[in-house]
Amino acid sequence: MTKVRLTVLSAALILTLAAAAPSAAPHFGLSKSMPEAGSTVSSPEEVRLWFTQVPQEGTVQIRVVEAADAGVHVMDAVQDEEDGRVFSVVLHGTLPPATYTVSWRGMSEDGHVVRETFDFTVAAR
Repeated sequence: MTKVRLTVLSAALILTLAAAAPSAAPHFGLSKSMPEAGSTVSSPEEVRLWFTQVPQEGTVQIRVVEAADAGVHVMDAVQDEEDGRVFSVVLHGTLPPATYTVSWRGMSEDGHVVRETFDFTVAAR
C-alpha cells in the first residue's frame, strides 16, 4: 500500500470516528412530556415538560392551544424545584374534548433557541 493511500485511509477513519463520537453535551430539547405527544387522555390538570438540559433562566414559555383555535391557554411556566430540567403549567378548569397543541420554546445554555410543538387529545367522557 502506498504512503498516500495509507494517509487517505487514516484520515477517513479519523473523520468517521469523530462523526460517530457522542458530543459532550446533548442538544437542548424535549425528552418527554405529560400528556405524551400523540396521546389521548382525560382532561389534564397540567402540562409537564422534561428537557434534556436546564434552560437559561426565564426563557421557557409554554402555550396550550385548541387545534380549532377556539381557545389559547397561556400560563406561566414553573420550574421544578428539585429538577431544573422540568417545567409545568397548570391548566385552569376542565379542557373540553378536542385536540390541543402544546407550543414551547426555551434557550439552551449556549444561547440556542429551540421551538417545538406536539399534540394531544382530550377524550369525551
